[in-house]
Amino acid sequence: MYEIGVGVVGLGRIGKIHAEIFAYKVENARLVAVMDIVENLAKNVAEKFKAKWYNDYQKLLSDPEIDAVAIVTPTFLHKEMIVQAAEAGKHIFVEKPLTVTVDEAQTALQAVRKAGVKMQVGYMRRFDYAYKNAKKKIEKGEIGKPLVFVGIARDPGAPPGWAAEPSKSGGIFLDMLSHDFDMARWLMSAEVKEVYVQGGAYLYDEIKRKGDLDVVTINFRFDNGAIGLIHGSRKSVFGYDLRTEVMGTEGTLYIGTLQDHMFAHGRGDGLVYGGVQWFWKRFYDAYVEEDQSFINAVKKDEEPLVAGIDGLRAVEIAEACWKSYREKKPVEIPLG
Repeated sequence: MYEIGVGVVGLGRIGKIHAEIFAYKVENARLVAVMDIVENLAKNVAEKFKAKWYNDYQKLLSDPEIDAVAIVTPTFLHKEMIVQAAEAGKHIFVEKPLTVTVDEAQTALQAVRKAGVKMQVGYMRRFDYAYKNAKKKIEKGEIGKPLVFVGIARDPGAPPGWAAEPSKSGGIFLDMLSHDFDMARWLMSAEVKEVYVQGGAYLYDEIKRKGDLDVVTINFRFDNGAIGLIHGSRKSVFGYDLRTEVMGTEGTLYIGTLQDHMFAHGRGDGLVYGGVQWFWKRFYDAYVEEDQSFINAVKKDEEPLVAGIDGLRAVEIAEACWKSYREKKPVEIPLG
């Protein structure tokens, strides 16, 4: 059976995970090449996964063995890389968020539509077993009509370098909490229509200097009348803290974890659990599933589960959050 040749672009921690997954864990896919501007990094990862290496994006796009690219680079590079990949006729997987701004997102989507290629955005929680189970139960009516979405997201520490600069990453709303925006839209089967934000830079001087925030709450309203709340923090002292609730007229769903269930220490005062230290331990299988889903969409000529419009919606919500924070008032989201 014909395999989809994949090139992974950007070899930071998530890029390496995608390279490993495409090399070993995805049916009907073959890791052809990896690319990074750091030559030694590209060489080492390529050698590990028995692939070609590039440190020039245009050369990778010119490789006739590559049918699809996985763009896992800093967010401020996404728009141009998406446009160039589309013009080269390559299918596109792009790590979240899609782009930094709504204007960039619209340009990227136009290029993808014009080229007739597939594009999937990397919101991997849709492929996680717990979130998928919640979606199925909601669709079956097991909690009645969904009324309230509640999300709590706390990272163990501040983001590195460029990710703390809103002009490059979109800041806490886009770089971090857009996962929760995507989950809210997906689980509630509704669009976020209005947001009201409160928060500040309470924890890290560097984040404050760069103009980002590190603790926020977002109250929001869906276009079907349901309501929601998301709380985000760039600090959690015990590890990665991610929880989600959906309350309906006939029940409530709870998703997420505070602790590592694979290990506990039994003591006289009870069982002591450690926290999940970071997201790849919690979501590694979801990364595998999303990469497989992307290849399946390309092979079957189907729309990816997380399409370009989903990426655009997350960017729209993030921009509205920034506007609400700065203007200290609720902001409506014009859905075009």
